[in-house]
Amino acid sequence: MEQVLLLGIIIAAVVVANIIARHVPVIPLPFFLIALGLLLAGLPMYRSFELNPSTFALAIIAPLLFNEAQNSSRDWIGRSISNILSLAVGLVLMTVIIVGTGLHFLFALLPLTLSFALLAIVSPTDASAVNSIFEANPIAEEQAGTLKNESLFNDAAGIVIFDMAMTAYISGQFSMGTALVVFLWEFLGGLLFGGIVGTIVVSVRLALIRYNDDTPLIMVLIQLLSPFLVYLLAEELELSGILAVVAAGLVQGSERDKLQLTSSRMQLVTSNVWEIASGTLSGVVFVLLGLSLPEVTRALHLSDESNVTVLTLIVVGIGIYLAKGALRWVWSRYMIKRQTKSEHAWRDSLIMALSGANGTITLSLAFSMPDRVNGQPFALRGMLIFLAAVVILTSLIAPTIFVPLLLPSQETGQPRYRWVRRMIQAAIHDLSQETAHKAEAQVVIESLQQQLILDATPNMRIRRELIGQSHKIELAAVSKMRDDGQITADEFKYYGRFLQFTNFTADEKIWKNVVLKIRFTFHMGAQYRNLGRAQQAFLTAPIAMEEVYWREQFEEHGEDILPIEQAGFDAVMAFLNEQQGNAVETNMVKRYYRTRHRRIHAEDVNSDYVYQMFLRAFHAEYDLIQSAVEDGRLEKPIAEKLQRRISTDEMTYLENTDAYSGQHGIWR
Repeated sequence: MEQVLLLGIIIAAVVVANIIARHVPVIPLPFFLIALGLLLAGLPMYRSFELNPSTFALAIIAPLLFNEAQNSSRDWIGRSISNILSLAVGLVLMTVIIVGTGLHFLFALLPLTLSFALLAIVSPTDASAVNSIFEANPIAEEQAGTLKNESLFNDAAGIVIFDMAMTAYISGQFSMGTALVVFLWEFLGGLLFGGIVGTIVVSVRLALIRYNDDTPLIMVLIQLLSPFLVYLLAEELELSGILAVVAAGLVQGSERDKLQLTSSRMQLVTSNVWEIASGTLSGVVFVLLGLSLPEVTRALHLSDESNVTVLTLIVVGIGIYLAKGALRWVWSRYMIKRQTKSEHAWRDSLIMALSGANGTITLSLAFSMPDRVNGQPFALRGMLIFLAAVVILTSLIAPTIFVPLLLPSQETGQPRYRWVRRMIQAAIHDLSQETAHKAEAQVVIESLQQQLILDATPNMRIRRELIGQSHKIELAAVSKMRDDGQITADEFKYYGRFLQFTNFTADEKIWKNVVLKIRFTFHMGAQYRNLGRAQQAFLTAPIAMEEVYWREQFEEHGEDILPIEQAGFDAVMAFLNEQQGNAVETNMVKRYYRTRHRRIHAEDVNSDYVYQMFLRAFHAEYDLIQSAVEDGRLEKPIAEKLQRRISTDEMTYLENTDAYSGQHGIWR
């Protein structure tokens, strides 16, 4: 139960951090995640939290790398395999040897084998950390691709070298031949095994598709289980579970090439599930990092080497980062073959060096070091964990500060969102020309206007002010009707109460909905002496029920609310049309009054015509994007994102067609 509670709290922290990061874009998301992890570590129940390396690798790293691999371009990897292996194996090996040897001579407290072990776990880049750097600081596509694919393979190299270094430290013996055999067995064996198992899984999935057994439940669960199965089997065979998962993911990615437009719904569902799972796991990685940092300090205090100060270790950790960063900079300049020539080779190489961030997998390897060596407490364990933590934090902070300074200035606007507004406005303009089916067109227009509202960020205070002003305008219009003798005092009284209730529910606060649900439920049940009517009233949103309630109240007194509402509606719309600025908030209020007007007049809409109007709207959006691409006003990458958005809107509508059908008849 405690583990389940911790998982729930960590996921909640991921949600909170993502919300905060959206409003404070200057600070990268990982720092908010780490900070929340530190706050969790302050809770009494989690003060002694220690990362379990084996569980972490199986439950988080395996599915993350599997998803990264299946989304990677195999063609790109094939063309850049020399660069990937150069960074993932060659650079890791050279960093361990060169920087590890230098660390031993400058900081003699660490034996050479432990210096190698430390460099083995801080040299490989972390996929989640690298991706977080991309989000905060977009870099060139070729650089991003190299870094992303490097992080798929270099963990295995670092883990193998780490295991060999720790074995040599514990046993006091080292055999180059044995080490080479172990390295090739784990590295190449892991790739081969993962490829074989991945091929079997893909074959099973394709067979299920051929026999029409490709329901999302079956297919998604098979794919979600794949990384865990591959990792566990590979580890049992003493192969690299990390590389086996990567190989299986690469094979899994080939499935989409075979399917193309076949089993489209399954592919879309799978993609969405993995997007959510990957985003969640990436966030969990950094929360766990923050949660583990206090244990790093505790492990340091348990060390017998008390003569080494924390400040000294921080300086050593930063020195390790700078040394391995300098080697990575030079390596990226001379050992990486570029497909496109650059006039700023040294700058681009420095960006490559800075963007190679470390993450939680580094810390998990540090925690995997034994507490005791040859029956004696491992005195240097705390120091090594602390140094690894310093390198991780430095690798996250440095690119956040320096990469934006090195990158050429970029457009600060967001053209995709400008085009979203344009295409929605094009659809609204097209539907506003409809004359034969105005009610159905208005339903679609209101949905499109809601999209404009959500794509912006409305100021709810301004919206409330506009609602209040509209209420006064409508009340004044109805008062004039009473003064002119167009309505009776009784009608004015009841309509005034109607306006009070509509103003009460206009902001759709939850507590107000509950109050009105109860009121309308009792009213309908008492008026019709019918339990079914009361149930329908309770299950219907008050904002939709309210107009029905008051229309029936007027009819009960032999009066007609419709001409009064029409006059009030016309006065409010005239007022709102004169408003300058605050377009988002004004459109929200207009939409509310239009919906109220349509409902109170009981304008049932034909779902078939609503369907046609939605198709017409989507077609208008597609036409705008297509013409913009043909004219060269819109680049292909942005056009693809916009088209994907339209397709998603279409699918959402088809899954919720009942929500757009006329439902007023059930209350008559």
